[in-house]
Amino acid sequence: MMQKLLEFAAGMLRRIRTRVWTTAIRGRFRAFGAGSVVEPLCALNYPDVVEVGERVHIREHAWINCIPRPDGGTVLRIGDGCYIGRFVHINAFSDVRLESDVMIADRVYIADTDHHYKDPETPIIHQGDQVKGPVLLKKGCWIGTGAVILPGVTVGKNAVVGPNTVLHKDVPDFGMAFGNPAKVTLRADAPK
Repeated sequence: MMQKLLEFAAGMLRRIRTRVWTTAIRGRFRAFGAGSVVEPLCALNYPDVVEVGERVHIREHAWINCIPRPDGGTVLRIGDGCYIGRFVHINAFSDVRLESDVMIADRVYIADTDHHYKDPETPIIHQGDQVKGPVLLKKGCWIGTGAVILPGVTVGKNAVVGPNTVLHKDVPDFGMAFGNPAKVTLRADAPK
């Protein structure tokens, strides 16, 4: 009985802490939809270039790293009903879009940018970053634990990217990608 009471109390404290955290940071985003939640200890760089839809859940320790565009446009769009797991790292310097109902498991890395490495005499850390291409995760896709989504990639509607996959090419609607490097195929139950 005592164990259940302690579990209930811990759950209540988590919910209260999340509500307080969300209330404190929601005004920092360019847009923040009703019913959306950001759990505590989520790291945010320039949330004023991020649009969050309705009923979005961003789990604890996610890192959303954005850089404002010269034109002042939105850099990261998160559609309605999206779920972003723990320790997810999104590097958005130009254009990363998650359509509605996208599910991203824990420890996923998504980026539209990479480091410059033009000068072999200069340490890479001092060469800056370069935008490589937009990233689009279409409606209803699922990105498995530990996957890496590289710049310039589109993941199709209701597609699946398996755990620990390194995705360097597009996945079609209802497609599947698994492995390193990713092998892409269509789901057996895909509509014809």
